[in-house]
Amino acid sequence: MVESPSRIAQVACPHDCPDACLMDVVVKDGRAVKVTGNRQHPYTRGALCAKVSRLLERVYAPERLLHPVRRVGPKGPGGTFRPISWEEAISDIVGRIRQAITEHGAQSVLPYSYRGNNGVYQSNGIDRRFFHALGASKLARTICTGGLQGALAYSDVFRGFPPEGLVESRLILFWAANPVETGLHLWPYVMEAKRRGATLIAIDPYRSRTARSCDRHIFIRPGTDAALALAMAKVIEAEGLVDHDYVRQYTVGYELFAQRLRSLSMGELSQACGIPAEVIGELARTYATTRPSAIRVGLGLQRSGGGAAAVKVVACLPVLTGAWRHVGGGLSTTYGRAMHEAQDQDRAMRPDLAPADTRVVNMARLAEHLLDPAFHPPIKVIYVYNSNPAASLPDQRRVRKALQRPDLFTVLHDMFLTDTADYADIVLPATSPLEHEDFVLAYGGDFGSFSPRALPPQGEARSNAEVFQLLAKALGVEEAALGVSAADMAAEALRDGVRVEEFISKPFVRTRNQPDLRPRALGGFNTPSGKFEFYCERMAQDGLDPLPAFVPPHETLGSSPYPLNFVSRKHRDSLNSSYTHLPIMARQEEARRLEMHPVDAESRGLKDSDEVRVFNDRGEFVTRLRVSTNVPPGTVAAFWGWWDKLSGGKGNVNNVTSSALTDLGGGPTFYDCRVGVERLQGKALA
Repeated sequence: MVESPSRIAQVACPHDCPDACLMDVVVKDGRAVKVTGNRQHPYTRGALCAKVSRLLERVYAPERLLHPVRRVGPKGPGGTFRPISWEEAISDIVGRIRQAITEHGAQSVLPYSYRGNNGVYQSNGIDRRFFHALGASKLARTICTGGLQGALAYSDVFRGFPPEGLVESRLILFWAANPVETGLHLWPYVMEAKRRGATLIAIDPYRSRTARSCDRHIFIRPGTDAALALAMAKVIEAEGLVDHDYVRQYTVGYELFAQRLRSLSMGELSQACGIPAEVIGELARTYATTRPSAIRVGLGLQRSGGGAAAVKVVACLPVLTGAWRHVGGGLSTTYGRAMHEAQDQDRAMRPDLAPADTRVVNMARLAEHLLDPAFHPPIKVIYVYNSNPAASLPDQRRVRKALQRPDLFTVLHDMFLTDTADYADIVLPATSPLEHEDFVLAYGGDFGSFSPRALPPQGEARSNAEVFQLLAKALGVEEAALGVSAADMAAEALRDGVRVEEFISKPFVRTRNQPDLRPRALGGFNTPSGKFEFYCERMAQDGLDPLPAFVPPHETLGSSPYPLNFVSRKHRDSLNSSYTHLPIMARQEEARRLEMHPVDAESRGLKDSDEVRVFNDRGEFVTRLRVSTNVPPGTVAAFWGWWDKLSGGKGNVNNVTSSALTDLGGGPTFYDCRVGVERLQGKALA
């Protein structure tokens, strides 16, 4: 018997990750049998993360949704569904959309998505074109980088040098960054830098695997990063460690900032961030006198009440010291590479198709808007894709109450019956990344890939683009921009510097001929002045503090009946709420535990493995305790992303997180949270 041949399909990973890896998928008899990292890709280099290595477990999961289903019975946990045809599903959805538009206007329809799929065509192109042409409400997708975007709206403070530059660094500060677990492909550059003599220091409220791999770890109180950065800047200014030549040529407002630094109390800044003044002084001197010095900034920096301010203050440090002059100096970030440089997002998303006065709804305030009787027009139809709001949004008790609204028609397009499915009226089966065409641009590097379909869809699964094209046809939305292919959209959206024919025909392309390893050596900041603006005139005009400042967090620094700061953490084996339903996660009971310092455990009479209740006035969840020195006294931590329906009724960490927003940008404040912890003692969850 002759064995049938296999082939290798090269597929771009579309997950919400800066790496945008290229996968080699071995396909035999129409079935994927193996997934490995492509060895030629400049960033993947043959390695895939623990999540994507298990992609086929998702593709062929026995619980995968393969047919459209309609709810039977009331919304909420424990609901059941019955299969329906695609024709019935589209007819029902179109009927409810038409009813909503007739009674309340098109803005009563709301798309709700984030980056469960990061492809341009499937998730940042056809979908936006459809909802814009329909006239639906727009969604402010703030859940990840709202605070950062608020800072960037006024100043160019976060675009950094590409990962390759880290090999030249002699000091790397990992500030709210954990690349060992969330940036696998960055770490080899770090290890090469260390081999060449670099010192590694972590600044984090949790001793992560990255922190444990560093030469030094500095615990910081959650939400007080700006206080530490200002204290470092104060030492740098007071001790004559400023690169005045760089500051004079490439910045504005330094003297005003220096005056502010002189007026600040080191004692108060030290007390705020929980780090002794002598430790801050030593850190500041080490940073200012080591060349080249890099700060690897994580996105967690901006997820507190003063998150936007924190981004700006940390960005001041490499400017003050002139670190930007050197290869391996400045900020190393996950923002501003191919995704933002190689495409014209307006040409991909076509916001010009939307009416000029279309309102924008902040996704972080979904519950508030759904429950507000004065919100006009009311949201009557919500279409959820690439997202799981019933697990990922803060203040889950209110979110679930909002999604349970009887007159709200909810459509979910997903591969699985997630927590959000419990509140959906119709759930549509979605394709996996192997089952549709797309193209992916990295947001952490200067490369991108066109991704052809490697497999036929499982069951009756259909892609985002297919469904939006079906809905457009059924609704009579006659817009030519909706009918394009992925290749057509690449031709429309890629900037002139990227050759479309090469992009489509090759497994990957670099979007720059050479990486820019010294992007700020001669200034070149994207501001009205072209310089780094210590003093921001536009902020002053808008009635905001124009100078870098410490904006206190909402909860983690003030008085509260709940004594412990709570940090919710990412897990290496899951991606937000994706992958958490797989068997490997279900087996990881240890990963579900709440970590607490021995001092806090002893004072509460708690011991390792006790079942505890974590609570505040927003809600509660139940878990086992792990007594650990990975957290300092006064702080507890737990992984997030677990599905509530798979927790045995013990709840999700977002039951306790806050829907309060960042100082700018309307971002959520996941890491600005206080809780109480007590032994469960047989209490049931509310």
